[in-house]
Amino acid sequence: MKRTLPSILLLLLSIFLTACTYQREMRFDNNLTRENWMCEVETDTTPWTRGADAWFLTGDAHELEMSAVPPTIMKINAPQFSNIKINGDFEVQIFGTSGKNTVYAYGPSKLVDGLLMTVKGDTLYVSQRPKWAGMNHVIIRIGINRLNNLVHMGRGKVEGIRLRGDSVSVISFGSGNVYLAGYMNVRLIRNGGRGCVNVFGAISPSLDIVTSGTGSTNVSGNIGVRIIRHWGANNINVIGANSDHLNIDARGSGKIGISGIVNLCEVKARGNTRVFVSKTSSGDLHAYAYDNARIGLLGVARNFYLDACNNSCVSARALCADTVYVRVYQRAHANVAAWKTIFASSSGSSSIYYFGPSNDILTQFVSDHGLIIPVGNCSGYCQAPRRELVGAG
Repeated sequence: MKRTLPSILLLLLSIFLTACTYQREMRFDNNLTRENWMCEVETDTTPWTRGADAWFLTGDAHELEMSAVPPTIMKINAPQFSNIKINGDFEVQIFGTSGKNTVYAYGPSKLVDGLLMTVKGDTLYVSQRPKWAGMNHVIIRIGINRLNNLVHMGRGKVEGIRLRGDSVSVISFGSGNVYLAGYMNVRLIRNGGRGCVNVFGAISPSLDIVTSGTGSTNVSGNIGVRIIRHWGANNINVIGANSDHLNIDARGSGKIGISGIVNLCEVKARGNTRVFVSKTSSGDLHAYAYDNARIGLLGVARNFYLDACNNSCVSARALCADTVYVRVYQRAHANVAAWKTIFASSSGSSSIYYFGPSNDILTQFVSDHGLIIPVGNCSGYCQAPRRELVGAG
């Protein structure tokens, strides 16, 4: 009996270890290896023009000007101004001019009488009398030499073409959409309303985007986006990003999509937000995912620091870094790839899938029901020396 007891214990231990191994292998989810977030990064500005008039798209006259009953045209004599503040139900059309500023109002005479327009300092204020109905049938057309600040607080639509400005701020807390196009250096977009803000063809070396509403914010051009601070339920899309230093702080819900090449330094995602960066070339990249947030990253980095918890998910198998430091806990998941070294820690019911050229570079720390699985280099990343990194010096 004494001889057989060790053999029986060894057999039971083998069965137990086999069962544990089987259970851990069963936890592998092949669906988590598939990253489909890249299709959510917008690369076409056409959808952003929905709702814009023919005047904005082609320069044609507005339908009000072609109606059977000619509108009343009122010219407002105004001194030079570079700032515009709008609050009303009327539509505003702004165009860049090389001459003096001009302001015209188009619409039925009884509605035009409901307009309130004045210039104070360097700012043109356009609003309407209280409880003046039907103002959506009025057009305000503004010619401006240089635009510095545009503030939109109303329900009407605002459109701008051929605009020029060296340091432009666009602020919207209204429910009407904003469509702007031109050779502008936009330095700030703040959208806290229900309307969408769409900027086309901007040349912005240093742009800050701050959102807190439900209307989407879309920007295209040569965009050196520097800060994105999102606390709302809307989407943010940037096409043509070209940034040497970008920080993203997102909470609430909605999607942030960045198309271009950026030196992403830090990204924080909370709540139900989704943050997708299609191409980053970074030195040190720090990523934090909380709650139900999703982060998708593609590109290269020298050092990648990742911390994910709750039910968050980080899809970074297409981000190849020299060294990766990744910690997941609670119920989080992360896909990561490394070229030289990876230090991985998984606890709770969390999991890490490692994509890389060799398992020898992996140092892992597992506790509770955590899981770390080397998947192999099936994606083809991290197989060759990488391009020189932006911001790595």
